[in-house]
Amino acid sequence: MSAKNNHENNSTPIARKIEILTNLKTTPTIISRDLKIQGELISGGIIEIQGFIDGTINGNSVILREEGQIDGIVFAENLSIRGKFNGKIRAKNLNIANKAVVDGEIEYEILSVEDGASIDGRFKKIETISIDHKKHR
Repeated sequence: MSAKNNHENNSTPIARKIEILTNLKTTPTIISRDLKIQGELISGGIIEIQGFIDGTINGNSVILREEGQIDGIVFAENLSIRGKFNGKIRAKNLNIANKAVVDGEIEYEILSVEDGASIDGRFKKIETISIDHKKHR
């Protein structure tokens, strides 16, 4: 087996995260703690949220930091939640960290939840999710 095939068959969550971040060639968009946005965010790159979003996010990779909060809808290939989320999620790869507080409807293809996460919601596993970053306007 070649190194390339071995890498492709490595499906651990950490390997997937490294591969995802390696494939993204853009500078992350950072929503800082003192920023509140109402409306729609669309990005083919990485969005890091430390502030407050009230609206719709459509992104390739969305990271909600511990101090961040989202009230709304998120469409993402990769979503990592460490802060507070209230709304609807549709994500291919979803990671909910131990300090996360999640309330809502969650559709996912791959899910990981750390011990300690607070979740109140309805989960639905979807076999194949494709997110079009331009479609959900």
